[in-house]
Amino acid sequence: MSATNKTGQPELAIRLPKASVFGFLAAAVLFLASAVLQHLGSIQRWVVLRGQRPGNELSVEDHLLDYSFPADPWEPIGTAAQLFGAGTLLQALGVLAMAVGVLAVPRVAPNRIGIVTEPVLALLVAAAFAVLGAHALISGINAAPSDLQHSSVLLPLMVWGGLGGMVALAWLWAGMSKAASVACVFLLGSNMFGGAIANFTIAAMIAGYVSHDTTPWLESVVAGSTAAAALAMIFAAGTVVRRYRHAE
Repeated sequence: MSATNKTGQPELAIRLPKASVFGFLAAAVLFLASAVLQHLGSIQRWVVLRGQRPGNELSVEDHLLDYSFPADPWEPIGTAAQLFGAGTLLQALGVLAMAVGVLAVPRVAPNRIGIVTEPVLALLVAAAFAVLGAHALISGINAAPSDLQHSSVLLPLMVWGGLGGMVALAWLWAGMSKAASVACVFLLGSNMFGGAIANFTIAAMIAGYVSHDTTPWLESVVAGSTAAAALAMIFAAGTVVRRYRHAE
């Protein structure tokens, strides 16, 4: 049921929006699964491959081995690209589930522009992750970079569309779900710009230096940002439940 407060403004419905809770929890599961797959790919590079090249650790840091966006020339590492690709595709689904969670929260005064633009932005961000994941997955399966590496349309979509879309969603969702807004900020770490920043900051602090190419455990740092987004989604679901239980 709906009610009217003392100022005459409609209050939020008392009934718990289950679609919102399920959306946030589904996003949490997808982001967490994505983080695990990304980290498993990182282990293949920084543990397995490094163990196979004793005394030549710098070769493991070579850009030839970067699997987040395979590009000629490229040297595959086991199934690292497949794991990263599958994990990033799950991340794309997680963004859509997160959008369902936010959009299912009843709004006292719905913003028509926001209601239209938010799904479009979520689709844009999800598409950016999907392109990145598909490229890595196909490249890993074929042991050679896919044709997506040369796309003049998809690459800008993946970089600028994903970045701009997440920033816009973080701003638009701040009033509806602060946890979802924070999750968008964490997911910026999975963007190519976010990965580049992490390479010179967090990964460098973990390794104790900045690599000549790829700083060790960079991919795990990116996975960590995805895991942080999963935790934010759990908090978002809990916030919705607490809010509506208090209103009953």
